[in-house]
Amino acid sequence: MNKRVLTGVGAGMTATVAGVGGLYMYQSEGDSHEEPKTLTTSISQLFQQSKNKVLLTKSSTGEEWNRAWGRYKLSHQDKTSDEWGIPDFSKNQGSYDALPEFQDACTSRHSLEIESTEDINYKRVEDWCTRPKKITELLGDEEGIELIPETGADSDWTSSWGKYRESQKASNGSSYKETDDWGISSWKEDKDKETLSNGFKSKCLDNSKQDIDKGSEDKLYQQVKSWCTRIKV
Repeated sequence: MNKRVLTGVGAGMTATVAGVGGLYMYQSEGDSHEEPKTLTTSISQLFQQSKNKVLLTKSSTGEEWNRAWGRYKLSHQDKTSDEWGIPDFSKNQGSYDALPEFQDACTSRHSLEIESTEDINYKRVEDWCTRPKKITELLGDEEGIELIPETGADSDWTSSWGKYRESQKASNGSSYKETDDWGISSWKEDKDKETLSNGFKSKCLDNSKQDIDKGSEDKLYQQVKSWCTRIKV
């Protein structure tokens, strides 16, 4: 990290500057003989800034843990021992269900103090002990918009249905595609109607619950954001 000129800091005082993934403490000229001190941050705190990953916890679903366990096993499939020394790992490589010891190994690392997201411990936790954010969680990070509530927002849903229909027009601009992007089951019956399609609304709500690896760059996320949200009220 490049040193920066700090103004307004008196001799003998200490200034703290935020860096990427960590904090750095610099001594003023009066203490220039001392080396800069690097402050550490817990892995759990750093993950609060993650754009597309969420730490698994004891309250995470069994299936979320099973997928994480699968990634850990895949990383060690050709090895005689595993990196974290999970008890009886070799005996349980064929197990689909995540071992409690693996879950403990993940959660015990939440409190590890590290300097930045480049730390190997952060990388390992990111690879083996997280899940992708759901679309609803990503929308929660957006400013000024929100997912349309399931109830009490009929006019917003009708407006969004209009946006979806408009996006599904054929190349001639006057008729609609025979097959829509989301494969709504009632599309052929509903495409020419201005009244809200329940099939469209259900598809919006279902898609909003999906978790995606690419974060806000994901195509499905962009679609839900365009077709299933409103200005935050």
